[in-house]
Amino acid sequence: MNTGPLIYIDDDEDDRMLFQEAMEELFPMLPVESYENGPSFLKRLTGDIFILPKIIFLDLNMPVVSGAECLTRIRKNTHFTEIPVIMYSTTSNPKDQLRCLDLGANMFVTKSRSYNAMKKQLTEIINTHLF
Repeated sequence: MNTGPLIYIDDDEDDRMLFQEAMEELFPMLPVESYENGPSFLKRLTGDIFILPKIIFLDLNMPVVSGAECLTRIRKNTHFTEIPVIMYSTTSNPKDQLRCLDLGANMFVTKSRSYNAMKKQLTEIINTHLF
């Protein structure tokens, strides 16, 4: 397991705050970096590549640069090819899911509406991909 943070990219501020809160509760030893859109994350992608993230959670439906475009750029960066990318979106459209998996996502998860269900989802994802 590498030493970097978990990254969460989502344009919804409430979703970012809930995600951060859940992760602090579940995995306090795992630092989380949040980004409000694709461009802010993509600057990091081309910046410090010495501290690679452990895992990336990526919303699909974002303005300016979509989650699918971010995913494409992540997978084009050779330093990020082994890092799990979890598409974490409100959509449950099978076409969106298949497209993201084809673009290189490791998993597609539809966000849960309940906080406790979200914590269960996150626990399963983190335990599957990191531990």
